[in-house]
Amino acid sequence: MKEEIEINEEIKKLVIARIEARMPLNIKISIGGIGAMSKDEMIEHVKKEDEQGKQIIKMHINFIKAITSGKLIKELNTV
Repeated sequence: MKEEIEINEEIKKLVIARIEARMPLNIKISIGGIGAMSKDEMIEHVKKEDEQGKQIIKMHINFIKAITSGKLIKELNTV
């Protein structure tokens, strides 16, 4: 069973801050069936909390959880 992520304003602010800090302006990222999005488009989807925004939020939160739990490092060390 997948864990549901509660999305609130603090979570959205965290994800937006990560996008602003990590993503260059001249790059577009394709996320699954969502299609290619620019930095500004990703931020708008997160702010709207539409389906694309929810997917972006879940992706960032799952990445943060993998880092903090040590799971990411463990997986990288098996490669």
